[in-house]
Amino acid sequence: MIADPLRRFEEEHDVALAGLARLEAAADALRTGQAAEQHFTTAREVLELLCGAVRRHNEDEEDALFPLLGTEAPLAPFLDEHGVLRRREAELSAALERRDAARVAQVSHDIVHVLRAHIERENTVLFPTARTLLGPEGLAEVARRLERR
Repeated sequence: MIADPLRRFEEEHDVALAGLARLEAAADALRTGQAAEQHFTTAREVLELLCGAVRRHNEDEEDALFPLLGTEAPLAPFLDEHGVLRRREAELSAALERRDAARVAQVSHDIVHVLRAHIERENTVLFPTARTLLGPEGLAEVARRLERR
């Protein structure tokens, strides 16, 4: 069983943050007019991370953690941001398909801004709140739900 599901979520955040650093660097390079292809490649790689591991992470939160918190935690902003991220991922994919460097840079910066702020709030507000509200038994239930996924 997962020893501490909130710690697992934080470790997954670290992976996402590393990807965001790469995406931000690619977007900055595109904005300065550097040759686009290598930066498109980086953006595609990070998009795969966002649509894969990060999306699974968000779904795990929605399915295993959020239902146990109910109305006791401020979940609406986090759910809204999960939706914003999915829409931005689709926009980034479309911009990459069109090879639109300016749009790739813009959407990439939007994603970086939204996801960094989202992760910061989860780490500093949501997870400490969840730890307090759920206690050891509730966290064990989160871990059981994650293992069933």
